[in-house]
Amino acid sequence: MSKILVIGCGNVGSVGLHKMAMFPETFSEIHVVSRTLSKCEAVKNSVSGKTGGKVNLRIHQGNVADPTYLLQLLNEVKPVLVVNWGSPYENLTVMDACLEYGVNYIDTACYEDPAHYGFSYALQLAKDGAFKKKNLLAITGAGFDPGVTNIFSAYARDYIFDSIDTIDILDCNGGSKDEKIKFAPNFDPEINLRELILPIKFWENGKWVERGRLMDESAPYFEFNFPEAGTFTPYLLYHEELETISTHIPGLKRIRFWMTFSKSYLTYLRVLYEVGMTRIDPVDYNGTPVVPVKFLKAILPKGEDFNSSYTGKTNIGNIITGSKDGKQKTIYIYNVCDHESAFKETGGNAIGYTTAIPTVAVAKLVLEGKWNGTGVKNTEDKQFDSKLFLDEMPKTGLSWVLEELSDIPEALKEDF
Repeated sequence: MSKILVIGCGNVGSVGLHKMAMFPETFSEIHVVSRTLSKCEAVKNSVSGKTGGKVNLRIHQGNVADPTYLLQLLNEVKPVLVVNWGSPYENLTVMDACLEYGVNYIDTACYEDPAHYGFSYALQLAKDGAFKKKNLLAITGAGFDPGVTNIFSAYARDYIFDSIDTIDILDCNGGSKDEKIKFAPNFDPEINLRELILPIKFWENGKWVERGRLMDESAPYFEFNFPEAGTFTPYLLYHEELETISTHIPGLKRIRFWMTFSKSYLTYLRVLYEVGMTRIDPVDYNGTPVVPVKFLKAILPKGEDFNSSYTGKTNIGNIITGSKDGKQKTIYIYNVCDHESAFKETGGNAIGYTTAIPTVAVAKLVLEGKWNGTGVKNTEDKQFDSKLFLDEMPKTGLSWVLEELSDIPEALKEDF
């Protein structure tokens, strides 16, 4: 039985808190902090209604970007684990507070500097020595992608292949929103749009290869029939798990990431970029500095605007090639999640559900002593048993499927 501090109760945090409350034997006392008290209160009431008040859920209003406030909160709560479902802008601040107080840490996405485009684990991983010195563990990127996609890769490395040649990560959101919702990014609009306008990049033969941008008419894509979700168009783009998986799979020749988009979505993205609405530098509006992408975030639809009407399924997984006992082998390992089922259970959608549930599974493994160690690690690290996680994830709400394919899909053989 453990006391934990959860940061954030948006779409992901709300789903995660509902799920944690279903395991009171592990998460016996949960404290959640958010800038918006009403969000905390709504989640607390919903969790209490769905679980009968079996878990002690306490709420706090505050800004964790303020190091002084966060340290005071840690000293007040005295948690044994911090789960960060807040903004990746604040990852470094939260990690530093965890170091100063002395508590283990988990998050779902790598750090981003709000003043600069791009994202990387480098600054978080640079704290590895400090966490080891304090005998503490920090697990970064413990969502689905990144997170489970890393673990799928590690499971293939440790249990299925003798050597791995290629990994293609495919992320499909086959969901349909209310027809009134014309454009809405899959998660935090500001973070999502900042990432989608970056150059396309993948790792091949020991180096990074660039291929234009997602908005380009020539952006690489192909058609793929995703099991249970349907046929959609995944586009090549850079995603954060490529940064670390490429360093943890010996002999890996190539790793790429693909995500599905509709033509209309890309048209909106292109127009928003071209008119300057994805800019992150302040512009003067009648004497007031306004950051365009933050203004755009404020007016775009949020999960609460469409979760109840969201239908369809997501499918996220890895197609992996390599050899076993001298023979070539190809597998497809993936998860399917239903938007309607996720909403019925937690009030969130499948995007939030697939991000939150893996974090809960990782937190359970850490609190129960099954995943341990010190330092700053990603989920594919050798010190974590991937099989333990894949045994745990279905218990917390997400199943997975492993299929052996006769060959890699023809489209993925092309030189993009």
